[in-house]
Amino acid sequence: MKRSFSLTGALLAASVLLAACNNDTGSTPLPGGEDDHHDHGAEIAGRLVFTHADGANSRVYVHDLESRSTLADFALVHPATAVHSSPEHRYAVIVQRDNDQVEFLDGGVYRHDDHVDEDDPAMLPFTLSGVRPTHYRSHGEQAALFFDGDSASAALSQFHVLSDESLESGGTLAHQTLDTAHHGIAEPLGGLVLASHATASGDAPDGVSVFELHGDHFHNEGELATACPGLHGGASNGTHSVFGCNDGALVAELHGDHFDDAKIAVAERLATVVGHPDVARFAAFSYPGGNLYALDPEASTATQVDGRDGAVDGAGDPVSPLAQGFDAHGEHLLILDSNGDLQVLESSDWSHRGSVAVLDNVPASGPRPALAVSGAGDQAFVSDPAAPAIHIIDLEALSLDTVPLAFPPTGLAWTGVGEAHDHDDTGEDHDHDH
Repeated sequence: MKRSFSLTGALLAASVLLAACNNDTGSTPLPGGEDDHHDHGAEIAGRLVFTHADGANSRVYVHDLESRSTLADFALVHPATAVHSSPEHRYAVIVQRDNDQVEFLDGGVYRHDDHVDEDDPAMLPFTLSGVRPTHYRSHGEQAALFFDGDSASAALSQFHVLSDESLESGGTLAHQTLDTAHHGIAEPLGGLVLASHATASGDAPDGVSVFELHGDHFHNEGELATACPGLHGGASNGTHSVFGCNDGALVAELHGDHFDDAKIAVAERLATVVGHPDVARFAAFSYPGGNLYALDPEASTATQVDGRDGAVDGAGDPVSPLAQGFDAHGEHLLILDSNGDLQVLESSDWSHRGSVAVLDNVPASGPRPALAVSGAGDQAFVSDPAAPAIHIIDLEALSLDTVPLAFPPTGLAWTGVGEAHDHDDTGEDHDHDH
């Protein structure tokens, strides 16, 4: 189905993007050598950012992957519920959903002209406030953070769009308040944003609205014609954006001054969608059930794929996904399952390449394991609240290395300098409001 919009200056930028695809510090050490600060002309391993949720004593930690040491830790205003990397991976976005706030940390590794600089990590001197920040989506050089709001207190949903450049300048690019409060998502596409909408506050979202950037705010250009009841989850690749629905997936593709949008029918509710700029098909997971579907937006087809390799849990039921995402180059789809194994699939044909036993114990409550990937090498990272530890997985050798911790980590993000146009953020929103 087709819907036309009067899209102006932001349209060209979005078209190009779719076609291209003052806190205190401490010194709690992790195992490893001494801290090392220097300039690099070549690729470096980067740094991991994770948190300890401990009430008024909550902190965020920065772990250097080269020196295997903690470079710094900082006090947080509130316990974090999730951590994400900024679009170009310099910063960590530290979400404190239960306290309506977001803080930001400079990981200290960034590209400067023709080389890479390493500085001390630092908390940024500003916070972002809004009711229930939850879904975070990164695509290209922009990211959008969606605040659910609260229908009971008449706090409306909103979204903020940010970039590494805006964070360096001390803020976000722009924000938009919506007409209702709902558990939703905003997908950034250069100068455009596709955001969920709901008929009334408190309702589940049922479709997508198009917003065009104008300075520090957006103009609502109308709704896509295709409905998406129960909308949850979304992603983009180099050409399409896809959202999960109760009856399949809503697919939108930008053509000139309009989006072409249509539905891919699936007999299950799709609640999680994963995309990569260099992968033509999307991975979508059903809820409940956790079945994996390969979505082909060009052919408008959904093909069920065995992402479990036949694995079952202790009760004999198929394992379910805990976290998922593509690696930096889009070569592999990674699925951390409820047995604690990381399943690795080839994105070219969805065949099962292998698996790595990562978690010995997956607790039913408390912090959930988080998955992150390196933009500078063939590595994935999993936080393990039960151990507690951070696990480093070599995706080529399918081998495991472990960094023990003294506390259960909450959230996990990789910061550093990756290849241009590497991957969307894989961090999960730890969202149980399906």
